[in-house]
Amino acid sequence: MSLQYIIDGYNLINNPHFRPAVKLPANACHCLADFIKLNRLTGSRNNTLTLVFDGYPPTGQDIPQDAGLVCLFSRMIEADELIKQIVEKSSCPKNIIVVSDDKEVRLMSRFLHARTCGVEEFIRGKKNKKPNPAAGADAADFKLNFSAMQKINAELKKKWLK
Repeated sequence: MSLQYIIDGYNLINNPHFRPAVKLPANACHCLADFIKLNRLTGSRNNTLTLVFDGYPPTGQDIPQDAGLVCLFSRMIEADELIKQIVEKSSCPKNIIVVSDDKEVRLMSRFLHARTCGVEEFIRGKKNKKPNPAAGADAADFKLNFSAMQKINAELKKKWLK
C-alpha cells in the first residue's frame, strides 16, 4: 500500500522548524522537493508527493515533475481549498497524509478520512520522533502475561460491576 503525501508548500517553507534547515531561493519548489527526497521524509519510494502552493507558478521557471512528485499551484483559489478538493476526489483518502499546521486543513482532512501530520513532525521524520508521554505506550510495545491480565480484569470487575 503506497501513501500519498499532500503538503501545504508555503506552510512548510514558512515554518520556523524548517527555516534553519535550508535557505530557499526563488525556485522554492525545486529546493523543497529536493529537501524532502534527500531526507526521505515520505518514506518508501512508492509513496507519492504532492506539493500544493498558493497562487500562480513563477514565470520562466520550470516546475519539478518527477515520478511520484507533483507540484500544484492553486491559482484563483487558496491552497487549502485545493488540498480539500484533492482529498475529496480521492478514491482512497485513508492512504493520504496531509502535512500542514493549519488547523482547518487538518480538521477538514480528518473529516474526509485522511491522515494528518504537523510540519515539525514531518521534518523530524520517523527516526527522530520524540516520544509523546501524553500518548502513552504503543499497543504493540506493551504486552502483558496472562496472569497480569487476569489480575487487572478482576480489579476492574470489582470497581465497575458492583
